[in-house]
Amino acid sequence: MKNLVFLGGEDVSARLEIAKKFINLGYNVKIMGTEQEQNFIGEGICYQKYSFSRGLNIIDDIKTIFELREIFKKKTSKTIIHAFDTKPSMFLPLAVFGLENIKVVRTITGMGRIFSEHNFKNSVLKFIYNIIQKVISSRVDFTIFQNNDDYQYYMTHKLIDKSRAEIVKSSGINLAQFTTNIDEQKLQNLKNELFLDENQKTFILVSRLVKEKGIMNYLEAAKLCYEGGNPYNFLLVGQFDDNSITLEMVNQYSKYVQYLGRREDIKELLSLSNIFVLPTYYREGIPRVLLEASALGLGLIATNMAGCKDVVVNDINGKLVNIKDSQDLYQKMLYMANSDDRLAQFGKNAIAKVKEFDLDVVVSKYDKVYERLA
Repeated sequence: MKNLVFLGGEDVSARLEIAKKFINLGYNVKIMGTEQEQNFIGEGICYQKYSFSRGLNIIDDIKTIFELREIFKKKTSKTIIHAFDTKPSMFLPLAVFGLENIKVVRTITGMGRIFSEHNFKNSVLKFIYNIIQKVISSRVDFTIFQNNDDYQYYMTHKLIDKSRAEIVKSSGINLAQFTTNIDEQKLQNLKNELFLDENQKTFILVSRLVKEKGIMNYLEAAKLCYEGGNPYNFLLVGQFDDNSITLEMVNQYSKYVQYLGRREDIKELLSLSNIFVLPTYYREGIPRVLLEASALGLGLIATNMAGCKDVVVNDINGKLVNIKDSQDLYQKMLYMANSDDRLAQFGKNAIAKVKEFDLDVVVSKYDKVYERLA
């Protein structure tokens, strides 16, 4: 039986579905992350919590590396440890130097904030990032990229050997969850709650409310639609965090956009919507929300950014827009909303396209990687 550990951070429960798939394939699977243990109760998977500082704190980061090392030193049989997210993917190779029974796999789930904007600080951080990647590359057995841009960056800067790398687009989405019918009463209750104008198209953006996700561009484009005589329904869903815009900034656009906060009924909200918008300029892997919207047949609008353009094919399943360009976003919103036939075709194409990202496809590709390392 092959031993497999999924190592992540504060949202490692997102690996539960794929972990169960590998248990069914005969793997002995464990998950490690920084979430609370109660999120894994009843899931039938061993979970271990470790310490982790999300921000830049060298002392805490060193402590985390040594904590991981002590955990992995106890593993006497051959084990594949697959890390997700930026910091765990950098900590893991450092933690297992000299531990020959550990095979290291990592998925680059986007390049993050320092690759999202060009300034002097980010240039320095990129330089440091590249040095770290070169240092740890000898202890990484295989690197998986979620999009072409990130793969090309590593190849161009010689951060990894091509023979030990592959593109596997996204972490996978369980499409079966999106083919089941939604309770009609639930949908009706939601319609009553939101007071949506059924004669108008509904746009939706689901995201953490950080600046780099293009939240302000969405709000400004919604205002332009109203001012131009197009009072569409606009929904904004998501939570604030340390790097968010403020609630006051969102409330300035309350005449045009309904802010719903953090919600658990995302599938239902998407089902009530026609067009999903993600004007991000954050360097992501493959945005999962674009896949969820695609699975439900929404037309898509997203920026011409790494990850987004791997999902959105211009004029096939939606439109690509310029980053930080509210006027361009406004024009693309009008274009998407002004033809029912075109929007319906975009939705059909989105459903066809998202099959490339099905969880079973990702599991098959990961399994082949693990077999190579066994």
